[in-house]
Amino acid sequence: MESKVYDCSIIGGGLAGLSLAILLAQKKYSVLLIEKKSYPYHKVCGEYISNESRDFLQRLGIPLDALSLPQIDEVQITDVRGNRVSEQMPLGGFGISRYTLDQLLADRAIDCGVTLLQNTTCSTYTQKGPLFEITTNAGIYQSRVLAASFGRHSFGNFYKPGRKQENWVGVKYHISGDYSSTNIALHTFKDGYCGISQIDGEKHCLCYLVRARLLNQYQNKIHELEQHELYQNTALKEIFTKAVFLYDRPLTISNITFQPKEAVFENVFYLGDSAGAIAPLSGNGMSNAMRSAYLLSTELDLFFQDKITFAQLKQNYSRSWNRAFKVRIGKARLMQHFFCNHHLTSFFISILKKSKWLRQMMIRQTHGEIF
Repeated sequence: MESKVYDCSIIGGGLAGLSLAILLAQKKYSVLLIEKKSYPYHKVCGEYISNESRDFLQRLGIPLDALSLPQIDEVQITDVRGNRVSEQMPLGGFGISRYTLDQLLADRAIDCGVTLLQNTTCSTYTQKGPLFEITTNAGIYQSRVLAASFGRHSFGNFYKPGRKQENWVGVKYHISGDYSSTNIALHTFKDGYCGISQIDGEKHCLCYLVRARLLNQYQNKIHELEQHELYQNTALKEIFTKAVFLYDRPLTISNITFQPKEAVFENVFYLGDSAGAIAPLSGNGMSNAMRSAYLLSTELDLFFQDKITFAQLKQNYSRSWNRAFKVRIGKARLMQHFFCNHHLTSFFISILKKSKWLRQMMIRQTHGEIF
């Protein structure tokens, strides 16, 4: 066992974990960050970030202005009947691959003094008095606070929601072609939807979410699903038949659910998708992950300065997390229901075409306040 006791150990080095590590290290707290893979690597992700997070990333030390990233200020939605609707996004956002952003954040974390363990898996944890012991394949580590940001899929004795809900599958490609650099398009199909927007390197991210039961009907053969279901939307058929695909095969993630979870459970603090995943169509998951890190870091700073107790820390973070995300996740699930039910989608788009107010309200639901 390592003799050093860290102020905070973080399991999972995605956007939430990396952001929390940097925020705490900037305030000179000792941080251990455990990541099972090695940076950089690709993830199934829409790779669009709302400008609500731009100032935050720059405060972390990420030089966004120097990266010449595509600025996105319009959304377009289509359905299998050829209906489409567009609207300007007042706040807008930018595109950047997780491959690029996670590496930038990891480098920044190391520069700030974070102890970053890559290619390291955590199996379990125990709480002994005021300290946590984290068991990994690299050894046992101790910390005063334990934060979990490993994503949607729990393991070991970390919190697992008891209620099972419908499963989804995410599929992602990077493509090149003559597509808009200022537009994010959402193309709906039976039991799913697909987003496309430009990222760094003049590439586009093409990422879709589909109900697992529909993919199962095609014996989990993604290419057959795409040809028989996604191609029903002419916009998607054109993309899939004309684009240059930059992967040999798509990235996939399965068993995605959008059920309610807990922000604090048995004295462990959960953030990002570990605390609750928001439906991609109707919420900016990348910004939400970073916002949850911001909320937790604020409370941890007070705790480490002995300004609040551990009980108050748990209460404050749970309250702030629920205030920021609980209602938004519920609305996201409702909006996803409309866009993933092909009997309702065309009707919903027809209403959107007639109501600018409704279009703008929907956009407001997908973009939070600057933090």
